[in-house]
Amino acid sequence: MQIMKLAYPLEQDQHFQTPVVLAMGFFDGVHLGHQNVIKRAKEIAQARGLPLAVLTYDHHPAIVYQQLTGDDARYLTLPDAKYQLFQKLGVDYVYEVNYDYDFQAQDPQTFVDNFIVRMGASVVVAGFDHTYGKHDAAMPNLADYAQGRFTVETVSALLMDDKKISSTRVRRNLSDGHLETVHRLLNRPFTISGTVVHGLARGRTLGYPTANIHYNDEQRMPPLGVYIVMMQINHQCYPGMASIGKNVTFGDQNPITLEVNLLDFERNIYGKRVQVQFLKKTRDEVKYEGEAALVRQLERDEQATRKFFQSDKRNS
Repeated sequence: MQIMKLAYPLEQDQHFQTPVVLAMGFFDGVHLGHQNVIKRAKEIAQARGLPLAVLTYDHHPAIVYQQLTGDDARYLTLPDAKYQLFQKLGVDYVYEVNYDYDFQAQDPQTFVDNFIVRMGASVVVAGFDHTYGKHDAAMPNLADYAQGRFTVETVSALLMDDKKISSTRVRRNLSDGHLETVHRLLNRPFTISGTVVHGLARGRTLGYPTANIHYNDEQRMPPLGVYIVMMQINHQCYPGMASIGKNVTFGDQNPITLEVNLLDFERNIYGKRVQVQFLKKTRDEVKYEGEAALVRQLERDEQATRKFFQSDKRNS
């Protein structure tokens, strides 16, 4: 899969592989609804013997027209993870456009002429609620701007439990700690990537050594609490329990950290790039009166984690 990073205006000599079937969207999360759009585009591409391209953006468009802070400025999937998911869905080209004020200020016809047509789109595929151009033109109007140069395929909303699958819905369930629902909406566990770094080694002194995971601050995270997880190291997955929290038992001014205790694991993995898959939230973060009380809780957390994986094996 080839990734091309673009900016407005396009260079006059910018070359694109043409013709293509072009799927459009920001696709934060690459949830089942997004997958449905890309899979439909792939079906059309295969039927026509054309490559599949995705037109997407380097950050959320809302950054240009409103001030985003906190979790609103963070993402369900960072670019590397998003593009890996695109590749698994059979995308051949990714056209990543820098979404700035000048790009946003284009009227819809200019956007179509300068981007979609330049990109050699034979068919354009997007979700029913996708918008484009200065006036937030809607998908039903795209055929008018196409002027017969490409056809338009609009993909309807995908429902789960009679409600639309959307990035907003994924974010809400993630913020509420509903990891099982997030898993269903994504069709995969919610996963973050990071590097194992040195921490304060408190877990080791308590009998529960942890891998301290340094992750990108633009990554949206589940709420503070304790989780059942799988952690992928290289190509192998290991069961464990994770804490997202401030280690409040040891003070009130600690930074938020992600720490993972892997069951029956003793290897040195400092410096490893890992992926943490969040399976279930087991409890909120609690401040305990002393280390002994914390250790007793960790023992209960371990028992719950082992029971989860034993049950999971029986049901698989």
